[in-house]
Amino acid sequence: TYLALHDALMVKKHPTELANLLATYEPNGTAMDMTIATLKRHKVAVLAAVTSPYSNGPIEGVNRLIKSLKRSCFGFKNQLNFFKRIYQITA
Repeated sequence: TYLALHDALMVKKHPTELANLLATYEPNGTAMDMTIATLKRHKVAVLAAVTSPYSNGPIEGVNRLIKSLKRSCFGFKNQLNFFKRIYQITA
């Protein structure tokens, strides 16, 4: 079931296959039950994410770079230098 869910969500990106998987899933007492229940609760958003070509992955990557730079540059006296470093790593 996990591989079928992974294929429908990430590999093939077939919303009809995902909707069919959510509709026909029968709980069996595993951790997958909670995952399927969550996906069913947010079915509209999950199906929209599968069909949409957009992703927030690049923005999250930039946020991670800025946070790691902030940790490593804790002692900067001048905030302008910090902003220059952000520009250097994101440009």
